[in-house]
Amino acid sequence: MTDDAQQPAERGGADLWPRLAAEDLRALAWLHTTERSPQVLTALYASGFPATLTLVAPDDPWLRAMQAALRALSGAPCDDDEQALIPASSEDDLAVDFAAIYLTYALRASPNESVWRDEDHLMLQEPTFAVRAFYRRHGLQVTDWRQRADDHLVTELEFVALLLERGELREAARFLKTHLLTWLPSFAARVSQRAATPFYAALAGLTLVACENCAAHLPAVAVLPPVTAAASCQGNSE
Repeated sequence: MTDDAQQPAERGGADLWPRLAAEDLRALAWLHTTERSPQVLTALYASGFPATLTLVAPDDPWLRAMQAALRALSGAPCDDDEQALIPASSEDDLAVDFAAIYLTYALRASPNESVWRDEDHLMLQEPTFAVRAFYRRHGLQVTDWRQRADDHLVTELEFVALLLERGELREAARFLKTHLLTWLPSFAARVSQRAATPFYAALAGLTLVACENCAAHLPAVAVLPPVTAAASCQGNSE
């Protein structure tokens, strides 16, 4: 995504939470962007992820699930017998799961908003253009919509992060309520149920919790959602 608008001046310490929340969303977007090797994920775990997330409580079930998945990848011992049963995924396992979610859509859990909200479950329909219009109002456009659509999960997470960094908290709340959180719950539920690897199942759930908690901390906004098909997220049939 390119930024055609000038960044606002730095503000004071009141920006701490929005900036930390933005870091969380960018970290999650980074994990959704491309497949990461077990070595990279092990290093991420060693650096403190996901306990370092501001938007997710330490005792949240999805945070604990991610910890267990990364611990299994790292080969570290686990005191919890239940979590110790989680198998370690191979690099091939992770690659196959990534492709099934983000490339081939074998899980039937598209990471694009339009597929969930369009009547015929197609990409690049009215929801995509509504998202594009939202970006343009903020001086933004995607770098290459053919490579990653405007309404792709990664793009939407990065957009919310940018709004938080700019201090545009009401707009961040409005975008979450109007777009991201209208379809992310269904995406996360399906991926968490169908993913073959504990890592991608946990990533979907963790992303949803982070976005819901982010929205809960933002100003309340009244939003009239764009007109969508009567068959909403739940209509993305088997």
